[in-house]
Amino acid sequence: MKKDSFKLNAPHKCFNVLGNELRYKIIQSLTLSEKSVLELCNELEEEQSKISHSLTQLKECSFVDFKVNGKERIYYLKSDVFTKNKPIFQAIAEHVEKYCKYKY
Repeated sequence: MKKDSFKLNAPHKCFNVLGNELRYKIIQSLTLSEKSVLELCNELEEEQSKISHSLTQLKECSFVDFKVNGKERIYYLKSDVFTKNKPIFQAIAEHVEKYCKYKY
C-alpha cells in the first residue's frame, strides 16, 4: 500500500474501529482508569475473547496501549483525543443532538 493511500484510509479505519458499541464502552471505561482485561470483562459483562479482540483493534489505531504488571496487561488510553478539551465522543454526541434527524 502506498504511503499516500494509507494516509487517506487511516481516518476511515479509525472511525470504523470507533463505530462499535463494545469498543466505545471500553474507551469510556478507560477514561476513568487503567484496567486489565479481566476488570473490563467484569465491568462490561462481556466475554474475554470479545474484550481482547476489541482491545487489539483499538491498539492498532493507537487509541489504547498496555503495560505489563506481572502476568497481566493493564490497558490505558494512549491518545488524548478522548480527554483533551472536548472529547471526540462528546463532540459527536452534540452534533447528533443538534443536526441528526435520526436521534438515538
